Amino acid sequence: MLGVATCGGISGGHINPAVTVAFATLGKFPWKKVGHYLLAQHLGGFVASAVLFVTYKDALDSFDPNRTITGDTATAYIWATYPKDFVSIPNCLLDQIVGTGLLMFTALATIDQRNMDIPKWMHPIVLGFMISALAMCFGANCMAPLNPARDFATRCFTAIAGYGSEVFTYRNYWWIGLVGPHLGAIVGGWIYYLGIELHLPPTKEEERLAEHHELTVALNSNDRKSAI
Repeated sequence: MLGVATCGGISGGHINPAVTVAFATLGKFPWKKVGHYLLAQHLGGFVASAVLFVTYKDALDSFDPNRTITGDTATAYIWATYPKDFVSIPNCLLDQIVGTGLLMFTALATIDQRNMDIPKWMHPIVLGFMISALAMCFGANCMAPLNPARDFATRCFTAIAGYGSEVFTYRNYWWIGLVGPHLGAIVGGWIYYLGIELHLPPTKEEERLAEHHELTVALNSNDRKSAI
């Protein structure tokens, strides 16, 4: 909520790389800016991880001095996600495609002025509630990554903060939080676009611009005829 509310008027509040890429595939965001956004998003996740680590270092040293990923004193999950023992890796991938697809679908429905026209000040609240709901609904399998910057960037930090290479080798799961959300956001975005957005009536502003364009074309046509 804080990220969207703070940066929404500056950068669009893209704090999720998967959402940024999905917007680009829909033509709602320029591809030339995607690389810059993804770099900033992952860097933000990395820096936030460092801040959290330093803030709770004494507690970590006391509770989990060996920096473990599994077991009763494991703390690696504070930063990145890890699958439960009962779930398969393909199931984790499906979990993230569905979960992030719902997130992207909701995001598009929320900001679409031709749909419910939800006020901008409510966007962070709606999206915040949706992300909380998705985390609760999809947390059972693999802790609901939903955002590559919240999983991959943080995983990279833990690798150099004492947890070692096992953060990447554990059950060969590391790529799920990177690939799954991207696929899910693209799928969810296109489902909304094809199933909802294409069938919505234009806004009053769009109608006004269309009428202005038609009038301009008609006047230009008359001017050419007069010149002839």
